[in-house]
Amino acid sequence: MCGIFGMFLKRPLTPEDLERGRRATQILAHRGPDGQGEWFDEAAGVFLGHRRLSIIDLSPASDQPFRLGERVLTYNGEIYNYQDVRRDLLDRGTEFRTNGDTEVLLQAWTVYGPAALDRFDGMFAFAVWDGQVATLAVDPFGEKPLYIAEREEGVYIASELRPLIEILRPQPSLDNENLLAYLALGYLPSPRTAWAGIRRLPAGHHATVSKGRVASTEAYWRPPLAQTPRGPVQTLGESDLDRIRDALVSSLERRYVADVPLCLFLSAGVDSSLLAALSVRELDRRPTCLTVAFPGSSVTNEAPLAAETAAYLGLEHREIASMTEPSDASERDVLDLLGQPNDNLTVLSVYQMCKAVQGGFKVGLTGMGGDEVFLGYGKHHILYRNRGFRALPDTLRDVLRVVGGGIFRLTGRSDNYLQAVLAPDHELYLGLKNIGALSWLHGLPGFEAWARRMFNWPGREAYLAVARYEISENMQCSQLPTIDHGSMRASMELRTPFLSREVLDVVGAYDPRAFMALEQKALLRRLLKRYLPEDVVTRPKAGFRFPPDRFVADRSQPNATDLGLPVALTAQAWSRRLTSPSWARIGVRLALAEAFIEQDHARSPAVSGRNEFATQPGTAAQ
Repeated sequence: MCGIFGMFLKRPLTPEDLERGRRATQILAHRGPDGQGEWFDEAAGVFLGHRRLSIIDLSPASDQPFRLGERVLTYNGEIYNYQDVRRDLLDRGTEFRTNGDTEVLLQAWTVYGPAALDRFDGMFAFAVWDGQVATLAVDPFGEKPLYIAEREEGVYIASELRPLIEILRPQPSLDNENLLAYLALGYLPSPRTAWAGIRRLPAGHHATVSKGRVASTEAYWRPPLAQTPRGPVQTLGESDLDRIRDALVSSLERRYVADVPLCLFLSAGVDSSLLAALSVRELDRRPTCLTVAFPGSSVTNEAPLAAETAAYLGLEHREIASMTEPSDASERDVLDLLGQPNDNLTVLSVYQMCKAVQGGFKVGLTGMGGDEVFLGYGKHHILYRNRGFRALPDTLRDVLRVVGGGIFRLTGRSDNYLQAVLAPDHELYLGLKNIGALSWLHGLPGFEAWARRMFNWPGREAYLAVARYEISENMQCSQLPTIDHGSMRASMELRTPFLSREVLDVVGAYDPRAFMALEQKALLRRLLKRYLPEDVVTRPKAGFRFPPDRFVADRSQPNATDLGLPVALTAQAWSRRLTSPSWARIGVRLALAEAFIEQDHARSPAVSGRNEFATQPGTAAQ
């Protein structure tokens, strides 16, 4: 796991270019404290920088940028199945000089070209220069980000936004459609960023850079689109559960590959508990389990329940106390971690979690992705349960939204779900994401036209469209940046066994209704019951997410003029920010947007790696 930077200019490199390249690479030092490397071709206008976090093959032989003939690679990530790919290449007569995945990636690219991407099981972002053309690529789920800036003189790339901001000084781009998208979603949808001329390479894509410009961008993989078969729900039997288990075990086993200490972040939830159980019962692996607690914080302490799970499985469990209160963080801290506004404040907790264990482990396994892959969010179940409403004509749904509140109350459903479940097709997802606050979005100038362009999902099977969007867009734009940027700021790698093409292909072969028809996470709970007692499986998850209301409770109302919003609309949202999670998140969005604008006006962005709110290393409870 590493940090990468590159420039591909239309002209030869100057001494100033080399200095900028080195400075940009140094800004990524937190992503790779174990080493720094560079390669450049002055005449070709190419500079590649690399910061190394040594995980596989710790020897200098795998240092980067890595050169093989005319090809040069700078790479961030892990190819978990690199030994399998290596054996295939050996059978073809390929010779190796290292024992790591870096050379395997470049050798595979040399032999297979872009088809190599379909052979990799891993998380990655990389650039390969062949002497004439550069190819950029990111993993299927977008676990490892790659940002691309196109300027008159050429193309720049980086693992994070901050190096590009520091050396290029781009203009902010948080207005018009970007502001609409951010206030409605809490993030900028891929490939957009909040900076002019900078975009993110979407998950499962590769791009070609030629003569100082991005010549093409293509998708090599997209999540399989599950289709609902005719007839009743096709429930999953024990043999189906076996197949899903086998795919998960295969993915988990590969993600144990490391030449450094590895731990499992264990919460009280189903996903990480299942990883612990599969590790012990199926792989005979006994990882050290860590649960980070925030003494005196509003973040729920899941350590006691996690300790029960670990004890039942015979695993060592450590409660790590982070002595810094995440809610002490400022808007500047969030912007410093992510480089742009994003309302997923869990980045603060992830950073603190990894900071607290810094020095003991370089790699941690997490349960991230279980809800997306196995359709386990509450919204999936709610939508499926109320799918009949989605089959009604728009005009009838409009009538029910006006007069149907009493019906929802009689059936035990919250009035807040009324505006989401009965919303027009283009407002369905936004209503679910902003429960109880959809009417506020209507007041945003241009909202209606934007929503129709983004989310026009007609038909009875809207629940499938929502599930697809969660895994293809929401995860790569909100969830995964939180995991990557939060952990890598503390120089730690987090791995996600649920995010595997093999796992998703197996899940996609089944009737999607089977995952949503019963209670939330029904299938994963069935699987977990094979390994853990009933009371452990059925207990509710306390939750690790950072509570947004704590973040905005004591802050002043953002300036509507600075945001370009109606004064009354801003005041309405701010006055309600403590009344529900949705209103709190809108408050967070407003606060971060104002801080982003003010920061740009000051033209003094926070320096990467100097996050002020986190200074305590954390201590292990005895």
